[in-house]
Amino acid sequence: MSENSSIVYEDSDIIVVRAPSDEELEKIVVDIVARRGKPISWKELRKELSGVVGEDRLRKVLIRLIERDEIVEMVDGAFGFKGMEETYIPVKTKKRVRPLVPSKFRKRWGHLIEATGSISAAIQYLIDMKLRERKAKPR
Repeated sequence: MSENSSIVYEDSDIIVVRAPSDEELEKIVVDIVARRGKPISWKELRKELSGVVGEDRLRKVLIRLIERDEIVEMVDGAFGFKGMEETYIPVKTKKRVRPLVPSKFRKRWGHLIEATGSISAAIQYLIDMKLRERKAKPR
């Protein structure tokens, strides 16, 4: 991340860097997802950016990325690129928080949630389906 931030102060014990702008933060989030190669959960993303940016700013940046279709919110709340949902096995969580951009979430996942009855049931359906697909593929 140091290439995206500028050093404000440095001595032998400490380095202070300027927090990234919103545009830089958007690039950092996209880079994290790209580097990982699969969707990343809110908790993992927050941990990766701890000390760099607060939750409110991170949420705001994610909302902008989702609205521009650069990032997709998966049914389980993880964040990835369009197309990653085809191979991603969602993670069952104890508590699914509300989607960051409800209209985009409904458009992408609404039919599945309606067909299964709940977000939790939709997650379980996708988990079962993906595991069956993996077993059926010849090695």
